[in-house]
Amino acid sequence: MRSGIRGKTSRRRSWAYTNKYWDEIGMKIALITNYWKNSDGGGIKTYLVNLVDALQDKGADVSVLFREGDDPEHFCGGKNKIAFSFACFRQLRQIRPDVIYSQGTWYCLFPGVLYKKLHGCTLVHTFHTEPDRGLPFPARVFFQTLLNACDCVTFVSKRLQERVVEVDGLSFPKTAITYAGVRAGEVTEEEVKRFREHYGIDENAIVLLAIGMTALPYKAEGLKLLIRAVRILRETYPNIVLITTREGKYSEEVKAFAREVGVEEQVIFTGDVENPFVPLKMCDLYTHTPLGEGGVSVALLEAMAMGKPIVATSVGGIPEAIADGENGLLVAPEVDLAAKSYVGVHT
Repeated sequence: MRSGIRGKTSRRRSWAYTNKYWDEIGMKIALITNYWKNSDGGGIKTYLVNLVDALQDKGADVSVLFREGDDPEHFCGGKNKIAFSFACFRQLRQIRPDVIYSQGTWYCLFPGVLYKKLHGCTLVHTFHTEPDRGLPFPARVFFQTLLNACDCVTFVSKRLQERVVEVDGLSFPKTAITYAGVRAGEVTEEEVKRFREHYGIDENAIVLLAIGMTALPYKAEGLKLLIRAVRILRETYPNIVLITTREGKYSEEVKAFAREVGVEEQVIFTGDVENPFVPLKMCDLYTHTPLGEGGVSVALLEAMAMGKPIVATSVGGIPEAIADGENGLLVAPEVDLAAKSYVGVHT
């Protein structure tokens, strides 16, 4: 299979990689996050690991303070949210950072605000996840007070910023969009061969791939739509295979659905994979079909970086990366997923 519509590496570089806040060589940066290495942080974890690598490449001195994960080179503040906040504040006093870069939640932002008020620094906060319901009034007032102390509040997509304003009713003194930066992974033919053999994938199979679609409900429901599309495509392409990675909360539910619609032989559930670039290199078509998404999927950007043909749903921040018919195909959930997947496979 050859497709005329291939992913192109996005020319939108992450603001966080190039912004004035990070430009001074040797600057001390403290990054406070819920998710870090060896956690279930999914795209957020990958976003931050890539960001820290890029900052260190520029000569920054980066300290990571995290709540979930495992990394002996950085600081774990424990699981309790309040205790985590104060543990991070104590660690900040030891680090004495020039910039504090907090991620997502109030308990990551709070220690940064407290440190800035007492000692002074630049404070940046980033939203990663679309809210599913509005904040209660007391929580909104508290979070807004913290955000007012920020020098800049950033979002991983324009659509996410719109949704946070719409749903949570928050306002921001200064904002920026910080798309993820990705690097295409190096994969050998031997690694691809071992992957094929391990999962019994024929050399002549048409391989569709979906990464990380089992952890959240709106992603799992989108994966079910893709599985329905595979059932339809199987009539024309009996050698079609869908690989789906990650062991998430909804994995068993989606496996049961695949059995229910009769495509358990065509859908391969790998669970967590050590190197997602191996199935990415092997696949003929990358699919990203959530029913909702605030940001721009890191896996989607990685597929673009590897030049893969892409079919994705036109939700959330995805249209900010994919222009329909130019560097991928955008589909409306349920309406034309199977039809455009057919086009992606056939061309």
